[in-house]
Amino acid sequence: MYFSPKKHILSDVIMMVALVRFAGASLYGLLRLLLRQSGVVPDMTDRSLWTLQMTFSVATLLVSAVIFLCALYRISRGLRAVPVEDRQEMARLQEEVFGDNNADLPAETIRRLLRIWFTILVGAQSMYDFSSIIFRRFITRLTQFFVDTTGGTGEVYVSIYNLTHGFKYQGMLIALLLGAMMTGIFLDDRELKIAAILIAALFMLSAAGMQMFTLSLLGKSYGIVWSSVIFHLMETVGLFALAWYLRGRYRGI
Repeated sequence: MYFSPKKHILSDVIMMVALVRFAGASLYGLLRLLLRQSGVVPDMTDRSLWTLQMTFSVATLLVSAVIFLCALYRISRGLRAVPVEDRQEMARLQEEVFGDNNADLPAETIRRLLRIWFTILVGAQSMYDFSSIIFRRFITRLTQFFVDTTGGTGEVYVSIYNLTHGFKYQGMLIALLLGAMMTGIFLDDRELKIAAILIAALFMLSAAGMQMFTLSLLGKSYGIVWSSVIFHLMETVGLFALAWYLRGRYRGI
């Protein structure tokens, strides 16, 4: 059984979730900046900052879950209109009548893809948020150790920070790339598969072979970890680009 080729359930959901994630991260960063400018310097050991970060993470996850559940309900409601035993016959009839004007995937396959992305963007994301907090605690204690023992951070600390940062992101990045790869397998899309492989290779190269870049801005120095840049681009711009690609290339996806 096929839905209308003009519906774009999967791509719309991925696009909305990407926008929610970007909005949540932007608001969190803006709030921290305002706190810093107002004299309330956010200390990573401060319990209130952990609460703030967790609040934004939970809010983002809840909104994302609602978006997915609403889409899954819409698909389930449409499928319930046709008995299970009649769906294959309905699909064959639609293929005979509409030919190439059908959606590119049956409704049941789209529902499976939605469940896969729900597991990634809600389930795996919740685990990433938790591990991210643990990693920040580790970095805070590591910083304090170097300050207490050497009087400063030094090159050794910078190197350790840069090398370990990739571990923070690799679990979630693997989940995102698996989602893109499985979507490519369902659609038999070679470009999606190649893109996932290239992003994985770029991330490994940045995590293992690229040094931290120091940016001076308004009299302050900021360290930029390239593995972090690649991951955050993938989870926001990359998801939005994936949704836009699916919407533009495939009917009813």
